[in-house]
Amino acid sequence: MESKEFKRVLHNLHLENMSFSPKIQKRIITDANDNEKISPALIKEMLAYDKV
Repeated sequence: MESKEFKRVLHNLHLENMSFSPKIQKRIITDANDNEKISPALIKEMLAYDKV
């Protein structure tokens, strides 16, 4: 949750009026596949399929 990339993604989502608690942020990181880059699109997809 401290990586520059993850903070950038969260900042971009915040600009779209989407923010996440630290608990949800941790779930995003653990639920994302290891070989996938976490992106706003991936997080939105996870939310759409209720994976977070």
